[in-house]
Amino acid sequence: MAKQPSGRGSVKLSAAASTIKKRLKGVKVIDWHEVGTPHPEVVIGTVQTGVANFKANLGTLSKLKELRDLHILINGTPRPDLAQIKFTLRG
Repeated sequence: MAKQPSGRGSVKLSAAASTIKKRLKGVKVIDWHEVGTPHPEVVIGTVQTGVANFKANLGTLSKLKELRDLHILINGTPRPDLAQIKFTLRG
């Protein structure tokens, strides 16, 4: 059986993209795009979480070596109740 080509790290990014959804706790996936065929080279995602899980989810994302871009939007007046985290992973 022939060995599957790895490309520019896209196989590793494909594995990271599938496990990142499992690692994030209490999130609602708002936007998720995997660009590249057959394995993604860029993953762009937006998740929504409560403030209780915000710190754990941000820590999980910041530990990824593939992380290239991170934007945080806190919603709620007068107390924050929701956080949206937008990130970009590149292999």
